[in-house]
Amino acid sequence: MPVEISFEPPAGYLLEAGRDGENLKVAFREFTSTEDGQHFIQRLEKFPSTILQKLPNPILPSQVDHLLAVCSRDGKATVYINELALRVAIRAARPVEAGAGVTKDDIADVERFELGVQIPDDAGFLFVFSVGWRKGLFYDFGPIPGPNPQQRQYDISSILGQAYCHILFQERFNISAVEWDALFVAKWFPFAGLRDETINTLISHVRSSWDPDEELHDIISEIKGRIPQMLDSWRTRPSFTKHMKILEHAAERFQNDDPVSCTALLFPRIEGILRTHHTSLGIEERPSSDSLAHLAVATKIEKGKCLLLPHRFDDYLRDVYFADFNPDTPEIDISRHSIAHGVASGSLFNQKSAIISILIVHQLFYFLDKPPEE
Repeated sequence: MPVEISFEPPAGYLLEAGRDGENLKVAFREFTSTEDGQHFIQRLEKFPSTILQKLPNPILPSQVDHLLAVCSRDGKATVYINELALRVAIRAARPVEAGAGVTKDDIADVERFELGVQIPDDAGFLFVFSVGWRKGLFYDFGPIPGPNPQQRQYDISSILGQAYCHILFQERFNISAVEWDALFVAKWFPFAGLRDETINTLISHVRSSWDPDEELHDIISEIKGRIPQMLDSWRTRPSFTKHMKILEHAAERFQNDDPVSCTALLFPRIEGILRTHHTSLGIEERPSSDSLAHLAVATKIEKGKCLLLPHRFDDYLRDVYFADFNPDTPEIDISRHSIAHGVASGSLFNQKSAIISILIVHQLFYFLDKPPEE
C-alpha cells in the first residue's frame, strides 16, 4: 500500500555552488542512471534517501527495486515502493504471440513505461527504477515551486519509456563519435533488423579497431532466416506497396546467393520508397537527398531516446546511402549515386552490399507510415 509522508516540496537540485543573495541554477527535471557514476549516486543520496528515512518502516536503499514519490505543494508526498504494476509497451521487432517470453531481440523500440498510477499534472514526482543490475532516476518538480507554477505538458509514460529504453539498451546510446565514424566508414549501423547480440558485436568490433565485416557470414545467415518475416512486414506499409514486386524479387535473389541483382535492384528502390513517402505527405517542393533523409526519420526525431536512433540514421542516409563518389577513384564504392551513374565497382556488388540494402529497407519500415494500432 502507498504511504503518505510529510515532505517539504522540492524545487530540484542545485547545479552550482553559491553564496547568500546570488542567483543560482536549479535542475527541476532530469534523467540520470547508473552509467553517470558519482553524479547519479549524489542524486539518489539526496531526495530518494530522505524519502526512505521518512517512511514509518524505513527500508534500506539496496532493497528498492522501484520507488515512486508523488509530491504536492502542500508538503505531502505519496510513496510507492516495490508495489507498482509496471508495464512496458514495446514496438515489436518480429511477430510475437500472447504469453510468449520477450527478449531484447523482440524489441524495435520502447514506446511507453506505464506505472499503473495516475500522476496529476500539477504534482511533482520522483521515480527510481531498476533494469537488471542497472538503475535509473527520473524526477520532475517543475509544477511545484514558485508563485505561478506551470502544469506538466508532456506524456509521463512516453518520457519514462525513453528512460527505460536508454538503460535497457545502454550500449547503443553510448556509441562515441569516433565509433560512429568507424561504423559509417564500414557502412554498418545498429539496424533494427539485426539481433541485439549482433549489434553489440559490431559495436565491440569498432571499439577494438577490428573489422566489423568479420561478422558478415553470421549476419547473412541471420537475415536469410528473417527474410520471409521482413517481406510480410513491408507489405503492411503504404509507402512500400508500389515497390513490393521489386522488393520481393530482390529478396528472392538474395536468398539464392545473387548479391549483384539484389544490390542493383534495392539501392535505387530505397530512394523510390523515400520519394513515395515524400509524395504521401503532400509536399510540393522537389525532394533532395537531404530532404528525403530528414523526412524519413521526422516522426521520431523529437524522441530523444529512440532505439531506432533517428538522428544517426538521418546521418547514415546522407553520408553512406546518398554518398557522393570520386570518378577518379580506382574502385568506386557502392552508394545510391554511384549505382545511378553506372560507375560503382562491379566487385562491390557483393553479399555485404546486398545485406546492407535489405537492412536499410527494413529500418525504413519502422519509420514510415506507422499504423495507429501497431
